[in-house]
Amino acid sequence: MSSSNLPQLLRDAKAEARNTKGKRVSKAIAMFDLSGSTSLKLTVGHTLATRAALVQTIVCRKIANARNGIVIKELGDGVLLAFDDAVDACRAAIEIEKVTRKIRDCSTKAGLTFGFVEEVNIGGALDVLGTTVDRCARLQAAALPGQILIDKALYDSIASFLKDNQDVSVSLPTNVVLKGIGETEIYELSKKELGFVGWQQPFSFQEDGRLSIQDKVKFMRCALSEIIELGVGLTTFSGYFSDRRSAEFKDHVIDLLRHGVKLKCYVLDPNSRIAEMYAEDRKEINLVQEIRDSIKKLQLQSEEFSSLNLKGSLEVFVYNSLPYFHVMCVDPETDNGRMTVSQYMPGIARAEMPIMQFSKTSNPKLFSKYLLSLKNLDEKSSFIAQIPKNP
Repeated sequence: MSSSNLPQLLRDAKAEARNTKGKRVSKAIAMFDLSGSTSLKLTVGHTLATRAALVQTIVCRKIANARNGIVIKELGDGVLLAFDDAVDACRAAIEIEKVTRKIRDCSTKAGLTFGFVEEVNIGGALDVLGTTVDRCARLQAAALPGQILIDKALYDSIASFLKDNQDVSVSLPTNVVLKGIGETEIYELSKKELGFVGWQQPFSFQEDGRLSIQDKVKFMRCALSEIIELGVGLTTFSGYFSDRRSAEFKDHVIDLLRHGVKLKCYVLDPNSRIAEMYAEDRKEINLVQEIRDSIKKLQLQSEEFSSLNLKGSLEVFVYNSLPYFHVMCVDPETDNGRMTVSQYMPGIARAEMPIMQFSKTSNPKLFSKYLLSLKNLDEKSSFIAQIPKNP
């Protein structure tokens, strides 16, 4: 083709694109990507790695067909599928994930959503367009290897399915910011026997200080087994249970405990000499009494939770050493451990200390050092079995 024909070809392509219109339909959209394929090419060679991607594509096509879905397009190491039924999409995703885990050194990461798309026919091939497809791509990009992420739109459409099927698990929700989409409520979907992969917390730095109650809830909500809250007196934290509407904080904690999460709170021992010295140094004359009041609030809340017969629990501990930092740590003993940390600085109010957020995957050495410090403090702390009385 001569270069003189290129302008006309471009005009024809633009005209065809403008005239390409389809019908608007609701679909469950699923996007899969073979994670680890690039590194696989370096370890086993391009041919074997390409074969692994081909195996994934064949698996996706066969399972999609069996679950009343269709392959819209193949995207190198990825596949885009569409389903009329959201439940079929979820069943297919779980089956695809289970099978592709057997591919050497690779696993599939997937994103699923539900909404309206525009079905178009381009050159005899079916395609789907619209924000639903874009959202699905962002979900898939946010997923970790071996993880299936769904958004609230799909979650709401399969609520009865999840309730009736004990073999399928869905995590508590968390909020993430998806590029080009904005803040989105997402869930992890998994077969119960496989468990959850969890969430990755990239390193971030917040100069303004204490997390808002909404941000704190978001950070806690993705916990699967344990949350550690460590501070001087946790006076603000304890007040969230009694001074705020239940829907803002307390109900979220109950939901976590209902799923078996253990919440462990560590405060400075108000009966220690160190507490008195710290209060004097900070010129906080009421600090010791505020710590006692906070402990009572937490212990009363612990007793209330115990009466609800929840799987998890709220436990209160006191430590007897100088407080150097505030920490909220989620699932520290798992690969999905995450932390928020603020160092205590002389002359600066604790609520105004800058905050770091990071995870075991994003900053393993930093995470390991803070976790070691937490463990050291835990070994020297004491569990409060009863509500302490003022001396």
